[in-house]
Amino acid sequence: MTEVKTVDVLIIGAGPAGLALANWFRNTNINVLLVDKKPLPTRRGKAEGLKSTTNEIFDSYGIGPQIAAESWRLEEIAIWGQKKDGESGIEREQLIQDKVQELGKVRETMLQQSRVEYHMQQNLLGHKNITIQYNTQPVEVKIDESPLHEDKACPVEVRLIKTQVQSEGSSNVLENSTPHTADGNTEEVEERIRAKYIAGCDGAHSWLRKQLQVQLEGDLTDSVFGVVDLIPKSNFPDLRRVCYLRASTGTILLVPRSNKEVRLYIPVESGSSLSDPKDLTFDRIISAARKIMSPYTLEVGSVSWWSAYRVGQRVGSHFSRHNERAFLVGDAVHTHSPKAGQGMNTSIQDAYNLGWKLRLVLQPTKPQLNPDASRRLLATYSTERRPVAQDLISFDRGYLKLFAAPSSQFDTEFLRAMKFTTGLSIRYPPSCAVQLPRGVETPEQLGPSLLKADLVPGKRLPDFQAVYQADGITCWIHRRLQATGSFRVIVFAGDFVTHPHLSTNLQSLGEYLSNSETGLGFLTAGGEAAPVEVLMVHSADREKVELLGLPEVFRPWSETEGYDYWRVLADAESVHEGHGRVYERLDMDPEKGKTLVVRPDGYIGAVLDIDDVEGLGGYFEKLGMLPK
Repeated sequence: MTEVKTVDVLIIGAGPAGLALANWFRNTNINVLLVDKKPLPTRRGKAEGLKSTTNEIFDSYGIGPQIAAESWRLEEIAIWGQKKDGESGIEREQLIQDKVQELGKVRETMLQQSRVEYHMQQNLLGHKNITIQYNTQPVEVKIDESPLHEDKACPVEVRLIKTQVQSEGSSNVLENSTPHTADGNTEEVEERIRAKYIAGCDGAHSWLRKQLQVQLEGDLTDSVFGVVDLIPKSNFPDLRRVCYLRASTGTILLVPRSNKEVRLYIPVESGSSLSDPKDLTFDRIISAARKIMSPYTLEVGSVSWWSAYRVGQRVGSHFSRHNERAFLVGDAVHTHSPKAGQGMNTSIQDAYNLGWKLRLVLQPTKPQLNPDASRRLLATYSTERRPVAQDLISFDRGYLKLFAAPSSQFDTEFLRAMKFTTGLSIRYPPSCAVQLPRGVETPEQLGPSLLKADLVPGKRLPDFQAVYQADGITCWIHRRLQATGSFRVIVFAGDFVTHPHLSTNLQSLGEYLSNSETGLGFLTAGGEAAPVEVLMVHSADREKVELLGLPEVFRPWSETEGYDYWRVLADAESVHEGHGRVYERLDMDPEKGKTLVVRPDGYIGAVLDIDDVEGLGGYFEKLGMLPK
């Protein structure tokens, strides 16, 4: 009889979504198994663009510098259109900075999916609780409905077929993964896995989606696309800029890559009668590109990868099933065109949203959520991410039309599109993890989700630059917010030196945050392992602030390491990087200040007045982390 192995989380698919999800469980005792039917990790091709939010996620995983070092920055966008007055050929119409002022940083970079996966895989090395198996195909899944309400139950059972490779000298991608390449005999071995949760990160043709009977709602696009990574030999002048080329014969999206390569996205066919993408040849794709780029020439120096496909603009009917025991992530539950560069980004961001919630539910240490609180929290994955996917599909349709027939408002519409693709419009709805401000009954009272960097519950905390009070070293906040599973209470203390009422409020808040009986001390104690980390950003004269004069919760003491000097930041000028002007950037009144609850994924859970300790405690109580 086949032995049954037990894990906490079974992830189907070891691509960007699956690896991003697995990275949440580093440094935990939560057992995770990733399986992928591929014999190897991705070697080339596929997705490429990385938006700023995704790069912030990599920063939180500790791999941001490695990915940034290999990435190609995109700084300018050239818009090319049909020549006027009936002339044949194309001409440059506009040159636009690839910049969103509100971000205060690079908006997008390019790095091929294989390298992104490599860095996420490497980040799992040494974590014995996480295993990757290639050459492994799930063939059957059963979810027992009877114990779904028991937090320690493993209601998911999956039968796997693993291809064992019999060869000397085969090497592992990870020391805790199965052999992934060899030239010898193969043998199929059956495995049975029991899991508490299962996540389908297995792409557009998701096996798990079909097993869960989740339907993709929407339509296929009326175009067949070709995509080519090549070193071009061409007299086209904008090969090192992002280019949108629109001619009478079609459109091209051209994106520069490292090593002199460019990527071309080319709609080769459109209409109601389309060829099977499998029948599309490389020569036909290049021929279509040459017609669009005329009168400029295009010859092929070398090609590293190419493919053809027809894209569906579709969203899954459900993102989770079986009382939040089974989840679908990324391309497994939404698909769209490649032109906005959102595929890999949205997949990673889906996984990032789900990962911290599973980690909080599964962690064996305090605070342990009861089954009802766990289900409420996990249900927010669907209520938060499905509307994002729906908005993305709507945007995708409009984005394609924008370049097919641009209007007189092109500049305004294009800037809105750039802001949208950075995630500035995302605002998660009220839930146990998103608390509306006091006196606000509905999200509508907050106004529309504006495409700007603002402090609103449900929106991502805008990144900002401050300096550490202790040493003046520059800190970008999202690099500081590592993916440890901790919530952050960030106290914007204002100019508490000049305004005595702020100093009084700060002392009272500090006492509440450290009091284990009547405050949040139950959650803030424990150093780096604490479920809630407390930070401060003040706007006072840095020379007049003494770190050791602040409440201890802002500079906690360790018997082994002394004081923690890196919890207090100042909105002050850096020695080398200038002034971040945090309060100005966030439209924060330095005479009032605010307290923010920031979730483990960097989204704002609550915005409170500094003296609103009742609202602060209420947030964690509603979440199930604080006893009533």
